[in-house]
Amino acid sequence: MSGLRILVGVVVICCAAIEAVAGERLVLSTTEARTLVFFKASKDGVDKLLPVGWSSNPGTGPTKDANMFIALIEGIAAGDGDGKAVLHQGKTAVLVLPVKEEKTGSAAAMVVGGFVSEPQAAPGAYNVYVPAKVSMAKTARSEENGSTTIEESWDIATEAGDKLRFNAVYTRGIGTRAHIEPRIYAAMKPDFYRIYKADQVTEIVHSTAEETKRARKVELSATGPQIAKLFDGSEQLVAVMSIPAYYRQVFLPE
Repeated sequence: MSGLRILVGVVVICCAAIEAVAGERLVLSTTEARTLVFFKASKDGVDKLLPVGWSSNPGTGPTKDANMFIALIEGIAAGDGDGKAVLHQGKTAVLVLPVKEEKTGSAAAMVVGGFVSEPQAAPGAYNVYVPAKVSMAKTARSEENGSTTIEESWDIATEAGDKLRFNAVYTRGIGTRAHIEPRIYAAMKPDFYRIYKADQVTEIVHSTAEETKRARKVELSATGPQIAKLFDGSEQLVAVMSIPAYYRQVFLPE
């Protein structure tokens, strides 16, 4: 399984509780809806963001050659490490690179940036999130033939001048369920990682690699100081993955 496919573990549907193994501590569980937008970004830009000992690990299949993606996250519910319910309604956009550790060859994901609608969520566990104004709209409409059309839009802006806009319209198809347990690393402190134990439902609604273009519209624009580290005008959209429901448990190693 490619590193990029493993990254998809950040998007999951509700599942039975997963017990921590020895040496792991449960710190968080979340239920969310996510959309992943995959790109082939500047290789030089990606390489400059990677710490020593790590290299880019582009995807295969429907995400072929994609070396970064943006995770658009809608918070729905959450619980702390003791299982107590906590408010989780924030909106987040995370900049992620599929990577591999050069020493072991292990595939993983590395968070290199992000924008959060709730100021208290910055800088976050990966120490890179910045506060932003986030507007999000989603609608689902059932047609007479039983199909469901999804319309989704995001508008994100920071005081520093970063702007991210995403719009998509697509027909819901067949989702795929899977269980994965990726490790998500922080580019700012690569010795730090979290373990996600997750079950997910995913659907590729747009892919230039496999000519899957069921989406009626896919538009994304991104500018600003943080985004410019990856987007220099040469970036190419590779795929859009819809995750209509997601549940994960997050563990820290001990």
